[in-house]
Amino acid sequence: MIQLAKHRRTVAEAVTCRRLRAGATLIAAGLLVGSPALADTAANGAAKPPAPRSTVLLQTTTHANGAPIVYPTGTPQVTVRVTEIPPGVDTGVHNHPIPLITYILAGELTIREVTGAAYVYKKGEAFVETAEFHHGVNEGKEPVRLLAVYPGEVGAPLSNKPPY
Repeated sequence: MIQLAKHRRTVAEAVTCRRLRAGATLIAAGLLVGSPALADTAANGAAKPPAPRSTVLLQTTTHANGAPIVYPTGTPQVTVRVTEIPPGVDTGVHNHPIPLITYILAGELTIREVTGAAYVYKKGEAFVETAEFHHGVNEGKEPVRLLAVYPGEVGAPLSNKPPY
């Protein structure tokens, strides 16, 4: 009798193990068959195109000169512009009362603060322009194209001329 009980338990365990394996196999097969990537590949014979990628161009808490960024407190308004500066052209002295994030699309831009500090930015570089009075100049031979993003506020100017 004891041997029979052991045998029954062993058979029961074997059946349970087979059921577990069969269930696991079905689940795994379902996951593979249900996979969108495999479904796309199987349906049209081509691999699914790669997913979009993001690259952080700039992440900072300060302007280019190290001064902390201060956001406006009024009603938010974002302005995005593309600006072109021909070779030899100067923007004139100005400042930005709101943060200005700039990305150089083409060329090379030199920013000169009235304090004498100068910064040179090339194609593919991003920066937060200084809040100090400064001017930008294209000292190169090709036009500078830049993308400017102003996270400002309704009614606030994007730039100011100096009082002098």
